[in-house]
Amino acid sequence: MTATDDLALPGPGEPGARLTVEGTLNFRDVGGYDTGDGRRLRTGVVFRSDQLSGVSDAGLGALASFGLRTVVDLRMPAERERQPSRLPDGVEVVLGHDSAADEAAQIEIMEEIKAGRVVGVTEDDIATMYTDMLHDATFMFSTVLRTVARAGTHPVLFHCTAGKDRTGLSAALIQRLCGVPDASIERDYTLTNPYRAETRFAQLSVELAPLGIDMELVRPLIGAPLPALQAALAWIDDRGGTEAYVTDHLGVDTPTVAALRRSLVV
Repeated sequence: MTATDDLALPGPGEPGARLTVEGTLNFRDVGGYDTGDGRRLRTGVVFRSDQLSGVSDAGLGALASFGLRTVVDLRMPAERERQPSRLPDGVEVVLGHDSAADEAAQIEIMEEIKAGRVVGVTEDDIATMYTDMLHDATFMFSTVLRTVARAGTHPVLFHCTAGKDRTGLSAALIQRLCGVPDASIERDYTLTNPYRAETRFAQLSVELAPLGIDMELVRPLIGAPLPALQAALAWIDDRGGTEAYVTDHLGVDTPTVAALRRSLVV
């Protein structure tokens, strides 16, 4: 059984629905979800995506139609250089990392798999990667939160390569700060599986299977395994909850958290 077996895809206009930006697989609105106090997250303000290097001219038109002012690129320098983004003119790009040391700490696991140095990746491995990111990648997550708070209601997009790990955790932090229940956050996270992971699994099978790689052993790396997100949220809760994590560990002050909520919760 996969994470998508019982997942009903949202229809147009529903929370989590994939937006059509030609050249992307995982572009969607972070908002639209109900909060625990009867309100909801504003739509049309914060977007999430996979990489934007393949955006077509039509896709550029779609991005422009959203009114994007700012894009937070969570990729490492090598990823950006290998696949530079295509964006509408005038969009500010904010980088979600602060040093070359970050890149040295993040081995590109897929390259290790291709070289035969890594045989497989488990859901527990992904969970450990997530908690390590939450502990270590303070600049990345604080940059996303501060950028969204500073933008007010001017549209912001954040993205990484697949739009599921760095991007998925960033979306979860925003949604949790705004009071979205975990069930909705988990559903939003797992939508990466039908939107992107299944396509990428098929594409990579063509490349990796002839190398003798057992594709089932790398499926958790390609997909969005729900237990990994649940482990990450539990890790946050064990440290006092989301707001305590954001203020005490990430160093994002309370007025910034309040500004983010004012922008997004209606």
